[in-house]
Amino acid sequence: MKNKKLLLSIIVGSIVIITAVVLFLLLSKKKITCTMTSDQSRNGYIIQSSYVIESKYGYVQNINIKEVITSKDSKILDKFENQFNKQYSYNKKAYHGYKYTVINDKNKVESKVTINYKKFDMKKFIKNNEAMKSYTKNNKLTLDGARKMYESTGVICK
Repeated sequence: MKNKKLLLSIIVGSIVIITAVVLFLLLSKKKITCTMTSDQSRNGYIIQSSYVIESKYGYVQNINIKEVITSKDSKILDKFENQFNKQYSYNKKAYHGYKYTVINDKNKVESKVTINYKKFDMKKFIKNNEAMKSYTKNNKLTLDGARKMYESTGVICK
């Protein structure tokens, strides 16, 4: 009888430990995809944006951004290309952690950006952008904060 109780205790204990480990692994890393389309046809362009937020333990590790501006007007596309390059270049120098490409080709401008928050100077960014403080904890962007930040601009996150 003692052997059966001991065996049962070992089995139950093992199940609890395995469940805890599996839950920990599942909850430790998350990926959220956010998207938005803005039809600005009356202004001569359409914007399609996607944001893939990768987190670990509730803190953002990387955000991968892809924005595509479609237009038949090359002046509009040139303006977006210049704006993207200027903004991303500034952010890369000021805050670090930015990798980006901007391509203007065949009636569209496509920008791809990866922000590595392990290299990003969040303290400096918050100092220059006070509103960001509400999306952070311990000077780190939280997953919930990133979601709220994007959703506040009309982006849909899943």
